[in-house]
Amino acid sequence: MLFVDIRNVTKSVQINENKLFRLDFYALAVQLLEGRELVAAYVFDTRVPFGEDDRSKKFHDKLRYMGYRVVAREAYDPNREEQKEVDVAMACEMVVHALRDHYDVAIVVSGDRDFIPAIQQVQSAGKKVEVAAFANSVGSEMRKAGDNFHELEKMPLLSVFNPPEEVAADGSEKEGE
Repeated sequence: MLFVDIRNVTKSVQINENKLFRLDFYALAVQLLEGRELVAAYVFDTRVPFGEDDRSKKFHDKLRYMGYRVVAREAYDPNREEQKEVDVAMACEMVVHALRDHYDVAIVVSGDRDFIPAIQQVQSAGKKVEVAAFANSVGSEMRKAGDNFHELEKMPLLSVFNPPEEVAADGSEKEGE
């Protein structure tokens, strides 16, 4: 089962490359699965209140079309550019699905060390955990937390898109005003 911390990964792409590159989420799943069967793929993000930002809804719709289950929390502080509840929601899903025996291997796509306690709980339930992240967004503790670590820099995951006039924080195009 795949668990993706969307903001952690997209911010890492923007730092590693630039805003004219997008992460190919389909390729991400294919590369990380390495031929294994996918039980489910979750992405965790925030959503802004209805009507305020169509871009995030379109982005989430694209992810759903690719087969991802989008868990979007309505808790975002635009003044501080930070999310609330997203990491906890992802950690809860990881542990609940492990305890219900829904998967054998969890692939955690994030460099955020806040997930280490959840990873440990999943492992104590007898499941394997693989961590995948970009080098600029992961510390040694998180690299060691899983049973395996995937370096996302080494995978062909980025695609170039036509540069819009402006680019949103998640890499999506801002529409003209």
